Amino acid sequence: MPWIDWCLTSLSNSSVKTTVVIVDNCSIDGTREHIPSVYPEVVWMPQEHNLGFGQGNNLGIRYALENDADYILLLNQDAAIEKDALQFMLRASDGESLVTPLMFNRDGTQFDKMFGYTLRSVSVDLLASLLINNILPEKMFKGETCAACWLMPISLIKKVGGFNPLFFQYGEDNNYFQRMRYYKVNNILAPNAKMFHDRMIVGNMTTYKKNMLRRDIILIACDINLSVLKCIFKIFRLLVQCYIYGLPQRRYKIGMFTNELLWILLHLRSIISSRSKEKKPGLCWLQE
Repeated sequence: MPWIDWCLTSLSNSSVKTTVVIVDNCSIDGTREHIPSVYPEVVWMPQEHNLGFGQGNNLGIRYALENDADYILLLNQDAAIEKDALQFMLRASDGESLVTPLMFNRDGTQFDKMFGYTLRSVSVDLLASLLINNILPEKMFKGETCAACWLMPISLIKKVGGFNPLFFQYGEDNNYFQRMRYYKVNNILAPNAKMFHDRMIVGNMTTYKKNMLRRDIILIACDINLSVLKCIFKIFRLLVQCYIYGLPQRRYKIGMFTNELLWILLHLRSIISSRSKEKKPGLCWLQE
């Protein structure tokens, strides 16, 4: 509720008109009553259970596929886009790559902190373009960006698929980039497009830190760019580093290792199955 009007107003003001699909993951803050009454034009998909970030988005993606969309814009409820953002993103698109805008904090005074970390790979080129040409380029290639605002061509989704259900919240976009790398799909930054994300650092810190070790292990185990032996080695190295050296903000007790490894063993079949599914191009995770 603190964000939904801000988010939807930005979409209604967009120079490129959209069909808005809202997947409500069983919210209890009045959103379920507010949206149908104030925004009857949106496609409203209330859920009886919290499906998590990835699976909620998968429902919206399925709807778009079934209704012949050419592009899908994923947008967080705590985010908004500038009026011409979609126009700039579509102009930068090659019809195959992911497209992301510049991501700012809510008032646009600085970059979203996590986006700022990922911007380092293109920051020199951006600065050079501004200093030399006094203009922003229409598009640049970069690495990972969080899924708060992604423009996804349908051709990308038909190759890479949807979000992996092993990730409930956080990590699903990292896994998606692993799969994009496997299929050699690029991420295009559209520097003229702007979005605004109302979070301090990484969203809900309690949720982010919960099961952090498990999430890190699953990310390694599900990385289809790695062989099984490399996955095992990287997981072992991660556990040793965390336990012996105490990586910053990741000081774990031995009981946590036992719990997480037990969870991995119990879900080993699902992890193996996910690796097999994601190595086959198609609508992975969208046809279940």
